[in-house]
Amino acid sequence: MAIVKNPKRNIKPKAEREAQAFIANAGTNQITDELRKQNKEPIMIRIDPDLLRRIDHAAKRLGISRSAFIVSSAARQVESME
Repeated sequence: MAIVKNPKRNIKPKAEREAQAFIANAGTNQITDELRKQNKEPIMIRIDPDLLRRIDHAAKRLGISRSAFIVSSAARQVESME
């Protein structure tokens, strides 16, 4: 007969689990990504496929997401108009 640990003994308090998750994610952008997603409004837009390819290419060159490229481009345009 095999000896098996009691699963109840492996349950850790919530604070300890959160601390371990924080340590495991140290150096990653998970926390900042979650903060960036707050207060963002999802939208749907239609873009010409050729323009979308150009946007994707430009975003890749900059090392950012398509969404970040579109948002930063729109922000620059709005700021230049104000």
